[in-house]
Order: sequence, then C-alpha cells, then structure tokens
Amino acid sequence: AVVSTQSTGIECLGSGSNYGNDIESSEAREVVIWASVRHKKKAALELYAKEIAGASTGMAPGFTTMLGGRPRPTPILRYKPFFYSKDLVDITVNDSEFKSTNTEFSPTQPQSPPEETIPVVSEGNQSYRLEELAYLRSGDKGNSANLGIICRDKSLYSALDARLTSAAVKDYLHHLGEDLEVTKYNLPGVGAFNFVLDNALG
Repeated sequence: AVVSTQSTGIECLGSGSNYGNDIESSEAREVVIWASVRHKKKAALELYAKEIAGASTGMAPGFTTMLGGRPRPTPILRYKPFFYSKDLVDITVNDSEFKSTNTEFSPTQPQSPPEETIPVVSEGNQSYRLEELAYLRSGDKGNSANLGIICRDKSLYSALDARLTSAAVKDYLHHLGEDLEVTKYNLPGVGAFNFVLDNALG
C-alpha cells in the first residue's frame, strides 16, 4: 500500500549541513540519518515504522543500524499563542515569598559582577567573528526560531546594526529552506537585536 504523508523530513546529522556554504569540509566520516513523517492517522505512521525497520537488517551490514528500536508515532505539540486580558487574572504578591535564607545572595551582601573586557575594534579593514563583538542566544517555538544578539559594548551597536540586516541573516541561513522568513527587531536600549526566523525548523 502507498501512503501519502502530509510532510516528511530528512537530515544527515554529522554531515555539516546546518552550516550551509560555511561548512569547513564535505568529507564526513560518519553520519546519522534522521527521518520523520507526518500524518493525521496513527495507522499510517505505524505502517511506516514497520517498513523502515528493515533498514537495520536489509541494508549494508556493519554500516546501518536503527537507534532506539522501531519508531513509535507520537503527537506533534504546537505552540499556539493567544491574548488573555490581564483584567481577568487575579494576581496577589506576598513579600514573604521572595525572602531567601541564602546569605550568598543576601541584599546585605551585594555581589559584584565579574569585570567585562570590552573588545577593542580597530579602524580600517578588519575582520572579526561575531562572537568577539556580541553575545548570542537562540530559541525555538513550533516552526520558528529566534536569534538574540547582544553587543558586548553599546559602542558597537551602530556598526553591527548596519551589517546585521534581515537580508544578510537570511542569506547566511538560506539552506534552512526556501520558505525562510527573517524579521529583525532592534533593541537599542540594551544594545541588542532579535531576529525571528519563521519556517526555519521544518
């Protein structure tokens, strides 16, 4: 029987595909194929699980195996944000809940943050890695991901703002798919940028 799936996904973990054009070498010594299918009916996915099980016994001996045994259908959890008026939420704050017996972080013993080394950016034609000039954080929700970039010093904000455009980020990550959409949000007050990558995770 032929079953038409709603969507499929195949990734070669270890091949460096996530680096796009910036992959350092195309010679992979070992890869793991991650394959997934999506269907509304559980029975269709169970059929796929039975068929794919043959990969561990019918393909190249010594080179192919199945990690974790035969796959089992699992539900897809989606992120669905919605608006709920704060007037409908009863909030009570009790000061006693915020007291701590941990003297290490007691208000009477303030902790001094470690000294931050501000990067020195020379004038002229220079090349820097982004991590030398900014902190980077990322996250994901559903089919979207985000990249948070915080300047190590606010004096670098204008230079990074001019170079870190939505078009530049989309071009760098174009291998994530043709439907990739990149939206840039500027946070000048904290010297940061937030890039939302829609349709980035398949």
